[in-house]
Amino acid sequence: MEVLSNANYKSVEHRVIVNSAHERVSLAFFYNPKSDIPIEPIKDLVAPDKPALYPPMTFDEYRLFIRTRGPQGKSQVESLKSPRCCSS
Repeated sequence: MEVLSNANYKSVEHRVIVNSAHERVSLAFFYNPKSDIPIEPIKDLVAPDKPALYPPMTFDEYRLFIRTRGPQGKSQVESLKSPRCCSS
């Protein structure tokens, strides 16, 4: 969501509070878009005063990026940012 919203909406960190008196059930859902469709900030959320923070990248390119770098936690999304977006 962070990439699509151009960082207007931040991803939340998943946290769990353990309760030894009750069982806990977790369900994981994965959505994989078509491998050759570009994933990029939504055009309506990009403007001259708010440039795209993330370059377009296909899902295949994203998966290769993650496999190459390994798991990085929340910093994974930050590492996708375009170098030109954040120079001040």
